[in-house]
Amino acid sequence: MINIIKCNNEKYNYESYHLKNKIRISFEVFPPKDVILTKQLFHSVQKLNKCNPDFFSVTNSIYSKNRDETFLIVKKIRSLTNKTVFAHFTTIGYDESDIKAIAMKYWNHGIKNIIALRGDLPVQYTKKIIYASNLIKLLKSINNFEILVAAYPELHPESNSLKDDLNNLKYKVDLGITQAITQFFFSIDKFLKFRDNCKSMGLAISLIPGILPILNINQLQKFANMTNVYIPRWIFDSFHEYEGDYDKCTTLSVNIAVNLIVRLYHEGVKNFHLYTLNQSHLSWKICYQLGLI
Repeated sequence: MINIIKCNNEKYNYESYHLKNKIRISFEVFPPKDVILTKQLFHSVQKLNKCNPDFFSVTNSIYSKNRDETFLIVKKIRSLTNKTVFAHFTTIGYDESDIKAIAMKYWNHGIKNIIALRGDLPVQYTKKIIYASNLIKLLKSINNFEILVAAYPELHPESNSLKDDLNNLKYKVDLGITQAITQFFFSIDKFLKFRDNCKSMGLAISLIPGILPILNINQLQKFANMTNVYIPRWIFDSFHEYEGDYDKCTTLSVNIAVNLIVRLYHEGVKNFHLYTLNQSHLSWKICYQLGLI
């Protein structure tokens, strides 16, 4: 079946209900703030598990008071789903001894999949900065973790140039990293150019596009301001046109994500990571429309 999405006066064709066993999907969640939200998260996880994801990932706070939350959520999701769960591991606020202790704790509890990150740098941070590349070395010194890293198709907020981003990614590849999850994006051309640049540098790395279903257009603008992500004007115009109409905004959000995934699939991409923001309904609809359920 061929459906047509019209965005910014362009028509995009995509095949619906045909991508089962052709692509693999994964989901990111974060530790909730209270008991009620925790119950909602686990309900969402059980629902999303019916989409047969490749893995889940759980984000990590840079604040020490929340340092155990990722560990607890990872354990619970593993028990609920019997799926691989990657724990985000951020280094901000930790020293090397902290990192080694946490890594050993993870390994001893069977948590052997890590997304290695530095984390957002707080204002006036005074501790020694342990970068993701340093974290990779520390993790490998503990045991044979499976490690993913982040990649940025558009300029990282702290980078001077895209070349710096690529060189940073190359350093991680030289350490043995073979897969990276990208920051979310809405420009396929920018992702493809980034992939081409990786290939031209000889980087043997598989890029997993990060896909952000749009829950709230104002929230998206805040995310974009923090990350330097380009958002086409028509996305804002379309959401403002349907402001107050939940069903139309939901359909628009799902169609934007589906269109990104299907067009990337036709460019040879087979793995996708959905940033769920702990909400299952949009990710569920996306997977349903893709024929994964």
